[in-house]
Amino acid sequence: MPSLKLAAITPKNIPQAKEYLWAIEQAYRKTTNLTERDLKSTVKTWNHKVEFEVVEDRSGGDYALTAGTDDKIYGYVNDGTKPHVIRPKKSRFLRFQGGYTAKTRVGIIGSRPGGASGDSVTAQKVNHPGFPGRNFITVIGKRRQKTLEQETSQAIAKVARKQA
Repeated sequence: MPSLKLAAITPKNIPQAKEYLWAIEQAYRKTTNLTERDLKSTVKTWNHKVEFEVVEDRSGGDYALTAGTDDKIYGYVNDGTKPHVIRPKKSRFLRFQGGYTAKTRVGIIGSRPGGASGDSVTAQKVNHPGFPGRNFITVIGKRRQKTLEQETSQAIAKVARKQA
């Protein structure tokens, strides 16, 4: 009776699940570090010190990253302000320099030199025009989501290539 026998061809090194998990963990850790670096770069030239909290959550096989701050000033810069009146709190007059160059720009992750400049001005109140939010958190979130996806994909592909 004619017969045939089939034998499966198996690769020499079949990656284990733990190798894939380790690769994903490394991609996640790299993205976490880049996210923290981006946040810190938005306040690099500020005199006001801002503390950021970066929390990694690895529950149920899922990875999540939450990062941010509860600093009020950072919130004003990130979200912007509406026009508002500024009045003195401890004296009858405000005193400030007449010029100002912003240290940050809308949609740009980073901080550059800037600040108050020009001659001193005094006033009983100032009608501040407000300013647009810089949207750091949104920009960094979109940027690093792409990074995480790319890093994870590359890490998994690297592990898979080892089987050949």
